[in-house]
Amino acid sequence: DDSTSQCSGTVDSEEERNIALEKSIYVLTELIETERLYVEDLGLIVQGYMATMGNQGVPEDLRGKDRIVFGNIHQIYDWHKDYFLGELEKCVGDPDSLARLFIKHERRLHMYVVYCQNKPKSEHIVSEYIETYFEDLRQQLGHRLQLNDLLIKPVQRIMKYQLLLKDFLKYYSKAGKDVEELQRAVEVMCFVPKRCNDMMNVGRLQGFEVRSAVF
Repeated sequence: DDSTSQCSGTVDSEEERNIALEKSIYVLTELIETERLYVEDLGLIVQGYMATMGNQGVPEDLRGKDRIVFGNIHQIYDWHKDYFLGELEKCVGDPDSLARLFIKHERRLHMYVVYCQNKPKSEHIVSEYIETYFEDLRQQLGHRLQLNDLLIKPVQRIMKYQLLLKDFLKYYSKAGKDVEELQRAVEVMCFVPKRCNDMMNVGRLQGFEVRSAVF
């Protein structure tokens, strides 16, 4: 009978929406768990390398260059540790607020653009000391990862947000939720990494020009 099939159709679609909602929450959980790990990794740099170098001093030929090595990573670390991680955790109880969080902080996230522009200069200096001074520090700190593996983390993270948000958007939409703000958040998190990429290329070109002039 017609009404029975209509009824089961409604049940099916409701079940599909519930499954989609569960999947969206799973993506949100992944976002938060990876954010915690990211903050820990940044802590290895700030509380590990930077603090140790501050306490012990740096070799004569590295003085002044150490600021270029780390760029504005301290600022990135503080913001994620003291603010952004906590705000993401609140989204578990209110998934609708996830999109607003990214939209609201579009300007703040441009600190990654600054980091990425400096990154090629940083890489150049790190590569000169990675097997000597920074290797000694790594062993002293008992780290598994080398410094250059840690310094790439912010670049990887800013690229990762858009992938997680796109997944969240896909399932949240299937769950029958309003996703207009989420679409805007995805746009923001596609734009910021693109600017990061562009500025990394600018940084590489600047570095190349400087090295050409030196040699």
